Amino acid sequence: MNTAEKVYKQALDYALSKIEKNMEELNDSFPFVTVNGKWELCKEEDWDLEIFSDGYWCNGFWIGMLWLAYKVTKNNKFKRKAYELCKLIEPRKNSNKIHDLGFLFYPSFCVGYDITKDGYFKRVALTAADSLLSRFNDEIGAITVSGDLQESGLTAIDTMMNLPLLWWVYEKTGNQKYYDVAYKHAATTMQHFIREDGSTYHVIEFDLDTGQVKRKYTLQGYNDESCWSRGQGWGIYGFALAYKYAKEKEFLITVGRLANYYIANCLPNYVTYWDFNDPEIPNTIKDSSAAAITASGLVDLSNVEPDKTRAEKYEEMPYKILETLSKNYLADNSSQGILLHGCFDKTNNIATDSSLIFGNYYYMEALVKSNFGFKGKDRWRY
Repeated sequence: MNTAEKVYKQALDYALSKIEKNMEELNDSFPFVTVNGKWELCKEEDWDLEIFSDGYWCNGFWIGMLWLAYKVTKNNKFKRKAYELCKLIEPRKNSNKIHDLGFLFYPSFCVGYDITKDGYFKRVALTAADSLLSRFNDEIGAITVSGDLQESGLTAIDTMMNLPLLWWVYEKTGNQKYYDVAYKHAATTMQHFIREDGSTYHVIEFDLDTGQVKRKYTLQGYNDESCWSRGQGWGIYGFALAYKYAKEKEFLITVGRLANYYIANCLPNYVTYWDFNDPEIPNTIKDSSAAAITASGLVDLSNVEPDKTRAEKYEEMPYKILETLSKNYLADNSSQGILLHGCFDKTNNIATDSSLIFGNYYYMEALVKSNFGFKGKDRWRY
């Protein structure tokens, strides 16, 4: 085992130990971000509070980590806890108040079905996918973010990461309606969100009567014309999957442009600042979650890129990101989190230097998908 392999193996073992410890401490709560090393929780009894009235989008990631832990270890205690927590979020399958049903149900129910083949998970995922379909607006050709379906004309780059639920259901059922909505949303995003240099906008507001763009802006980036790094990661991952399922050449060109922008503008150690255009760089904060998301998306891109030279380029980058994260960004035992220095929302000063549950999930997912850094072996598919 070479040095790189040892780094990845040790990182995975450490992540598994943290998951096991957190599972015992969290009970039926869902972690969100760390505050002073402790998880800020979203408890079941809190879900009716106004702050969660439009749905809490992060709860599926903790379940997804449990499924990955079970897949790696075959330890049934991870499986049992994943089942328990899936039951808690299942009622959200019927809600269409938000676009985040993919974040909620893909890592929990879709991954759960792929691992266990239990039809319960598939049935719930199908219902959640139908709820997500109801947010699709034909006039603008996109899934809207939140709010009244007849009034909301907002969509976001984040929505590309809710499409995996639709791609998965299409793959499992062959029902064209899921493919069509996922394809149309990706096409609309490609048309309006991608700048000439390969960077991305965060949010677009459409006119519901004409379908035309009213404005392009940001909610969490530095300014409306900057490139929020986590949004760039969402785009890379989302378009890699869009090409995988649709085999649309323009999707491949688009994800290549997004990936090239990230690679050209990331730090020498491959972990980005929270926004690529913050004028305070290098005296500003980073976002390890953006790097983890990008690493996982680039693994997928390297597997679908037909050009060998470009595929090798995209294959190398996740290893570099994971090596940096594994060497320099892992929390010690004083923190309940795994991956340090995630920035949830600098604009609103929320968890700007924390462990983020979705950053933890995509870091572990990237480790698993890249076969723990062991090049030359078949990648593990879940």
